[in-house]
Amino acid sequence: MPGGGEVRAWTAVTGVRDGVVDFTHHYHFADGERLVSSATLRFRTEAELRSSLTTAGFVVDRVYGGWRQEPVGHGDGEFVVLARAGTVAPGF
Repeated sequence: MPGGGEVRAWTAVTGVRDGVVDFTHHYHFADGERLVSSATLRFRTEAELRSSLTTAGFVVDRVYGGWRQEPVGHGDGEFVVLARAGTVAPGF
C-alpha cells in the first residue's frame, strides 16, 4: 500500500464438490474499508483439459505442469498449455 499501509487478507473455502471449489477472499484495510470477493474454480485433469480443447477445435502441442515447463505433476500445480487452432468440431 502507498505510504506503508497494512492490508489484512485471507481466503476462506466455502464449498468443494465434483472438482469445483467455491471461495471468498477477504481484505481489511487500515482505514477500516473491507472488501469481499467470491469466486468459483473448476479443476480439471490433464485428460479433461485436452478433451475440452480438442472438442473446441484446438490442437494441443504441449502441456506443462508449471511456468518453467516442468512435467505435469511437478512445478506449481498449474497447467500451462500450448495449443493452436485446428479443425473446428461440428456444432461449434
